[in-house]
Amino acid sequence: MHRRFEMGDGTGAALGLPAIAAVPHMLRSQGALDLSFRQRQGRTTIDPSYQAGCLRMRQVGDGDVPCAVLINTAGGVAEGDSLNQRIAWKECTAATVTTQAAEKIYRALSAGCTISTKLTVERGARAEWLPQETILFDAFRLHREAQIVLAEDVTFLGVEALVLGRASMGESVTSGSLRDRMRIWRGDRLIYADTLALDGDIAALMDRAAVGNGARAMAVIVHASAEAAALRDPVREALEGAAGLAAASCWNGLLAVRLLAPDSEVLRGDIALALSVLRQGRPLPRVWRC
Repeated sequence: MHRRFEMGDGTGAALGLPAIAAVPHMLRSQGALDLSFRQRQGRTTIDPSYQAGCLRMRQVGDGDVPCAVLINTAGGVAEGDSLNQRIAWKECTAATVTTQAAEKIYRALSAGCTISTKLTVERGARAEWLPQETILFDAFRLHREAQIVLAEDVTFLGVEALVLGRASMGESVTSGSLRDRMRIWRGDRLIYADTLALDGDIAALMDRAAVGNGARAMAVIVHASAEAAALRDPVREALEGAAGLAAASCWNGLLAVRLLAPDSEVLRGDIALALSVLRQGRPLPRVWRC
């Protein structure tokens, strides 16, 4: 594996990443990461990568498929923080990307924080985007966006999970603001668009039957491949054992699973049920099991 860590002036301009601005006194951290996988002598390897600020990447051994673990060295995301991550799977590569731990979004002072992700999957690639859950603390403000661009002939599996406070610690989220967007394109055609917006009394909103039905944790799993339609019924059968609420639907070569759960422990268990089918029995990445 060849790795290049470019710090320089921290702008990332050579790779087209947004410039990392001078840090005001209130700004805790910014992070930028550009990572790509490519084929070398019949194996998937990691191309030279750009890392700046609080975002880092480490490769771990986790079976036959390379696994890249993203690390936020700041330990969470706070007021004014910004994370920008771009990941590309080049032609015919196969790799998993996950995170070292659950991301934490702390109490906001005014504007809150942002997380921006762009994933690009080229022809014949098998890509897994499996970050651990994002934990939202009381009075948080988060704007998160994921843009996913797929070639026609790919297999893509992605998970995005949110948890409102840590139930095991007696935490609750009574206020906050969330703008969470996911867009998936196949070629130039938009095939999936999802936006979640929560503002104000979060607990009251999540208690409403049409919103969360009392849940405090939620996730969406998306799987795009030529086999997506055939996987719908096996996923539904697996989710009959879910401890929370679960549903799966499929259209245009895309399988979407939605999960609601009372806490992160139940949510993780239900995610594992769906992924056991979608990952053909392979266990979750090792960091998920630590």
